Amino acid sequence: MKPNIISRKLIKPCTPTPPNLNKYKLSYMDENLPQMNVGIILFYPPNPNTNIPKEFRVHIHELEKSLSEILPQFYPLAGRFIKNDHLVDCSDQGVEFVEAEFVDDDVDFVDLLSKMETKQLSDLLQPKFHQVDELPTDPLLSVQVTQFKCGALAVSVSVSHRIFDAASVGTFIAAWSSNANNKNLGGKISASFESILLFPGNGPSFGPCLTLPYPPTPVGKRFCFNKDAIVSLRSKLTTYYSRVRVVCAVISKALIGVDRTKQGGKSRPCQIVQAINMRGRTIPPLPKHSCGNLSLSAPVLITTDKVVGIEQLVDILGDGLEKRFADCAEMFSPGGRGWHGVITGPMADMVEKLCSDEVNTIMFSDWSKLGLYEADFGWGQKPLGAGMGPIFQEKMTVLMDNKEGDGMEAWVYLNAEDMAYFVRDEDIKLYTMS
Repeated sequence: MKPNIISRKLIKPCTPTPPNLNKYKLSYMDENLPQMNVGIILFYPPNPNTNIPKEFRVHIHELEKSLSEILPQFYPLAGRFIKNDHLVDCSDQGVEFVEAEFVDDDVDFVDLLSKMETKQLSDLLQPKFHQVDELPTDPLLSVQVTQFKCGALAVSVSVSHRIFDAASVGTFIAAWSSNANNKNLGGKISASFESILLFPGNGPSFGPCLTLPYPPTPVGKRFCFNKDAIVSLRSKLTTYYSRVRVVCAVISKALIGVDRTKQGGKSRPCQIVQAINMRGRTIPPLPKHSCGNLSLSAPVLITTDKVVGIEQLVDILGDGLEKRFADCAEMFSPGGRGWHGVITGPMADMVEKLCSDEVNTIMFSDWSKLGLYEADFGWGQKPLGAGMGPIFQEKMTVLMDNKEGDGMEAWVYLNAEDMAYFVRDEDIKLYTMS
């Protein structure tokens, strides 16, 4: 059951954007991304000692006020994308703010939080997730605050991927929640927008922005690796590895097995692509709170016909990451290949394999360091859970921290046939809960 929309309005920055910042051009990285939104949902428990309707009105007012106050620092979000000019018109048109509620008990907060079914989560986000910002009136940021009958709240943020990656969304949420919480940490989070200076785009000559040939929406399912599962997996490896690396290896092994089963026992070459955050890895380092699309693909190709084990995959994935970390370090170095050499060739090769029927491509994006469970909007409550919006790329996995910070939640997107095989994989059954 979908929530009832109570109101829909535009929130504008509390101070006007200076004229010299009115035109925000797309970087090369922005131009090579599809038209889709990055969506994050945070779930907050009810306060049993308050008057629910009155408290909700107070929360809404505080969120609107703090959002307006933080927008001058994130000025492109309040603008509109002008398709023909390949830029964002930052004339403070405003961000969308939606207030919604569930009026009966058909949607149980505890049940939704435990199951995290992607269809229900989509109802807590603005409805348009692909081919976004097609019109000059489409907002680049949409916020929805939904109240459950029990008094619990869901705060969702949907941002155009054309100008923000997941790390940028995490920076925005941290600044907004800190400002709402009167910690003044929002002022300490100094957002910057230097990507156009570092990676100049081609502008209108680039042609139409890239679009995805959207297939039917893949099936999305959350798989939870708790602390015990991580400890058990690490005990079977000869070297200590990060939670992210271990979980990527387990999922990769399972998906390679799914593909082998569908290919009649034969193995296709497998491309595994990990997205890495360039912030802090370049020389000189990009600022931690630099906003834009600043992730780099780290692809590795596996061509062996033999079954590849988890430890082998951990090492292979690590080698791919280390190579791209080294690429990041020389991106702006005198005498190096330069950013164009580091990015364009590998990107073209990766996309070619992605589009090939001869190669099995598996993709990962790590959101575990976004700090989502620290987002306290001033209610004295931190999130009980975090969810995400739909993904339109099959064989895509997004990794998030669990609430305790000692496990991982893997949001896996596959077509229905592959998902049926995947959930029956022995390692997935042994190490995960869904």
